[in-house]
Amino acid sequence: MDEKDLKVEVPSELEKGTDIDTKENEVVSENIEEVKEVATENVEETSTSEEIKKERPARERRERTPREARERSERPVRERSSRVASDDVSTSSETVENSELGEEVKTERPVRERRERAPREPRERSERPARERRERSTETGDASEGRTTRERRERPARGGRNEEPQMKLFVGSSPHIRSEATVSTVMRDVVIALIPILLAGIYFFGFRALLVTLVSVIFAVGSEYIYEKLTHRPITIKDYSAVITGMLLAFNVPVTIPYWMVALGSMFAIIIVKQLYGGLGMNFMNPALAARAALMASFPTAMANYVAPNSGISNLINSSTYSSLDATTFATPLSKGTQVNFLEAFIGVRGGCIGEVSTICLLIGAGYLLYRGVIQLRIPLVFISTTAVVLALTGTPIAKLPIQLLMGGLILGAFFMATDYVSAPVNRKAQIFFAIGCGIITALIRNFGNLPEGVSYSILFMNILTPLLEKYCVPKVFGEGRVKK
Repeated sequence: MDEKDLKVEVPSELEKGTDIDTKENEVVSENIEEVKEVATENVEETSTSEEIKKERPARERRERTPREARERSERPVRERSSRVASDDVSTSSETVENSELGEEVKTERPVRERRERAPREPRERSERPARERRERSTETGDASEGRTTRERRERPARGGRNEEPQMKLFVGSSPHIRSEATVSTVMRDVVIALIPILLAGIYFFGFRALLVTLVSVIFAVGSEYIYEKLTHRPITIKDYSAVITGMLLAFNVPVTIPYWMVALGSMFAIIIVKQLYGGLGMNFMNPALAARAALMASFPTAMANYVAPNSGISNLINSSTYSSLDATTFATPLSKGTQVNFLEAFIGVRGGCIGEVSTICLLIGAGYLLYRGVIQLRIPLVFISTTAVVLALTGTPIAKLPIQLLMGGLILGAFFMATDYVSAPVNRKAQIFFAIGCGIITALIRNFGNLPEGVSYSILFMNILTPLLEKYCVPKVFGEGRVKK
């Protein structure tokens, strides 16, 4: 029989800090005494026990109950001692070491607890020699032992006994800097800023201006609701974006337009320009201006049917420009019609669309948006300044420049449409180029085009170029330097 088969099986694990029962100590002492008596026993019993042990399924050893483990500890010592009998002096020395280990077991954890926990722990740890663990614990000292024991007690059980505590990380999409401003609050501020303009339109053009605005808003909101309902998408009519689209479209049409035309324009703005591209935030151009351009191309006569404003305000400021007129159809000052002075153009005593006549009301609404931080002054200021410079360079007299800047929809477009969050650029450099392009196109259409007004077309054209501006006007990364060749 080989010497490998006669080796002593040393207990797999000894952990300090616990006591053992007195009965088990007696069993260890009896083992030492009986080892000497059975040294000359027959080796056949040992080989037989080894064969039985090899044939035993590994599943039974893993699923052995604590009672079976105790029975194994109380197995007749004759089987274990017979294997030691054929060993030389080294085997007896190992037996003496086992006796010394038995004395140290008094400070160890009960064997029953170790054997109950053994199936859970990794098999490699169960096969680790106990001598290495004793030497390592001796080197670390009592302080490390106390710290390790305290960490094991305070460690939360998460899936496994030796598993380290896990840290929970919450991942969310950008922006990570939270703000109280939401889509609804921003859109609500824009609606509030448009109210003075609506009141001015009602005063100068009568109650029909209110009806045209209500029709435009109702059909805009209704179109968005019906489309999202039919396509099973979330209803977004509470964010006021459809309300703003309806109001801006009404402010860009004359008060004499038929109601069904403005309703058609609202549906075109919401369904075609906005919803078909994915809804709010996905449209590539301003929906209200796109609807105005569609109405201008489809119904040019109705879109050019302007009327004179209310003559009451003209008498109040001692002006005779429109005092003798009674809401008759006429051409606007930009259409080579009745010319007005600076004060009349500033207050609103002139013909035009519902929301573009009163410059003072437009500036009041723009001031509110600037105060609330909804818009920045960068785009409007560059837009208006560029328009003035190009008008002067293309033949407009310097004396007529102030009136030219107050005429048409330049103020309305610069503050309320060119600053659209979706269709306008985001970074500053791109915004400057965007505003410069709008000003150049507006001035060229006014002086060289067939149309009297070019604000809406200039903004739409630059909306199409916005992705290109964003691509080539990328801001420099902070801290990034230029590589020297």
